[in-house]
Amino acid sequence: MAFHELIGQSAARAFLQRALATGRLPASLLFTGPSGVGKRQFALALAQALNCPEAPDTGCGICATCRRIAQGEHPDVKLIVPDGAHIRIGQVREAIRFATDLPYEGRRRVVIFERADTFNTAAANAFLKTLEEPPAHAQLILISARPDALPATIRSRCPVVRFALLSPEEVERCLERYARRPPADQRLLARLAQGRPGTVTGLDLEVYRQQRRALLELLTLLGQGNAIPRLLKAAQYFGKLERPDFEFALDILASLVRDLVCLKVAPAAAETSRSLEDRLVHSDVQPKLAELADLFPLERLHQTLNRFEAIRRDLDRNINRVLALEAALLELSARP
Repeated sequence: MAFHELIGQSAARAFLQRALATGRLPASLLFTGPSGVGKRQFALALAQALNCPEAPDTGCGICATCRRIAQGEHPDVKLIVPDGAHIRIGQVREAIRFATDLPYEGRRRVVIFERADTFNTAAANAFLKTLEEPPAHAQLILISARPDALPATIRSRCPVVRFALLSPEEVERCLERYARRPPADQRLLARLAQGRPGTVTGLDLEVYRQQRRALLELLTLLGQGNAIPRLLKAAQYFGKLERPDFEFALDILASLVRDLVCLKVAPAAAETSRSLEDRLVHSDVQPKLAELADLFPLERLHQTLNRFEAIRRDLDRNINRVLALEAALLELSARP
């Protein structure tokens, strides 16, 4: 998908197009910003602009070259994704050989590293010399939602292109293009995206709603404050899920708690029901949330959100997820 077809990210787009037009595109770039906001699509658009024979330095998006790049089938463009939890030294060595070879049919060889913050130490060290002296015909693009996790030696050698959350209007346009659903589902997806449409385009809403129902029941137990054994059992169940499933459940739970905070702080006399609905992620279950909001002190809800954020930050440190979730749930369930 060429630059002119992409949605949002006007600052990043302007920087890249200006650099292409002036011939001052850095040989290595670090694309940073939240997950799901279009970093990978922009990296592929840049690869198209560098190799498109019909619209050099722009990319037409429709020629055979542009289509093959978009489909991951072009011999001069390589996408590197983590092998398990890490990008490993073997992958980096393969990428270096690829970047060093002359283009097969295009003008530039492009290597894109997805989740570059997962470089293991050996891979990062092996990549440094190529970053310091990149081949003249190569373009290196590192993509990361967690740039601080990259070694400083790599960050310092890559000019940063920053990507931001999309506006609600841009999210709706993205979902119209990539994830058209019935109106009720479309509204829920737009709210769940929170500026990151890429995180919800493939979401199975039936599974999501089932999980949400279970977590609403859990919050009801927490509000009652008298079902500790069941809370501990729930923490055991969710804490022992595989990490992606655990993060999925934690995200739903955190978004439900944020909605409870919103309901607690919204001054009923000064805010219309419509504007409140616009602020809630889970507005389709607002009556149930309103019942739950009465069960929790505002301060405790804020503390719980901080707990959830700490759990997410510590996941890379292999924390005991069961114990961490138990502590958060027990704190929320404590009676005033």
